Amino acid sequence: MQRGPEWGSFLDLPHMSGVSSPSLRALLLAFSMCCTGCGGAGATSPRAADEAPTGAEAAGHQPAAKVDEDSLAALREKLKRPLDKQLSLAGKGLGPELGRVLGDAPLDGVEKLDASDNDLGAEGARGLLGSAHLGALSSLDLGGNGIGDAGAQALAGSQLPKLASLNLSGNGIGTEGVKALAQAAGYPALSSLDLSMNPIGVDGVKALGRLGKLSSLFLLGSEIGADGAKALAKATFKLKVLALSGNSIGDDGAKALAASSKLAGLSTLDLSANGIGDAGAKALAASPHLKGLTKLEMFANELSAAGQSALSKRFGNAVKL
Repeated sequence: MQRGPEWGSFLDLPHMSGVSSPSLRALLLAFSMCCTGCGGAGATSPRAADEAPTGAEAAGHQPAAKVDEDSLAALREKLKRPLDKQLSLAGKGLGPELGRVLGDAPLDGVEKLDASDNDLGAEGARGLLGSAHLGALSSLDLGGNGIGDAGAQALAGSQLPKLASLNLSGNGIGTEGVKALAQAAGYPALSSLDLSMNPIGVDGVKALGRLGKLSSLFLLGSEIGADGAKALAKATFKLKVLALSGNSIGDDGAKALAASSKLAGLSTLDLSANGIGDAGAKALAASPHLKGLTKLEMFANELSAAGQSALSKRFGNAVKL
């Protein structure tokens, strides 16, 4: 299995500015497991059973530290004053109480809210998302908060008419949470969704097919496998960005994506660390539907010189090997 010359190309993906640090740590852990030892290791699940993180770590979520009451008090005072359009509270570790504080705050003018890495849990998510003052939000980052399916269901019940970008990476959200999100009607403007490092599986991918207006979808390390890639290939998305790194889609998944006319609008495709061999690479290189790609991430796969050559000949500098 060949490795890319650097991990930096992965970090250049558009969503990474919004991925919270716990989910990033979990993702890099998945890459490490996927790429440790050549000789076929990349074809196994990024979270192999004998090495898999458990509990909060598996959700990309770290154990809660003691909440800083002074910081919460200072935040309450801040929220009494006029707020900017962007409110960042990332990495404060303020726990479920942060959700309640924000839920009671006059956030009517806030367009971008980053509450990632705060140990909100489902309770905090319910406190925040029960607010009647989130109508202006266009971007919401709740990454790395361990909100689980219950928190996702709370989000599904919210009315966020202007929400275009949603980051839920590293939250322990499974199939039921994704189904609730996909069936909700409260965010009709949603175009970018990050569910990376959540164990959504194949059924979760199928549920996402309801979100036909998505243009960017990030499912890194989401345990979708080849069948999940096949489901994506059949979905009615009009995606421009699709990130599937660390999902063990293999050659079969790569072939399904390459054959899908529904992905003809893609400009960025991340298939790194997926156990893809020469057969999958050659299918991608021969695809008539990937003419618009300006970035194709294929590092940390199982490509020989022939597979790499086929990709380079077709995609030139757009492919990262």
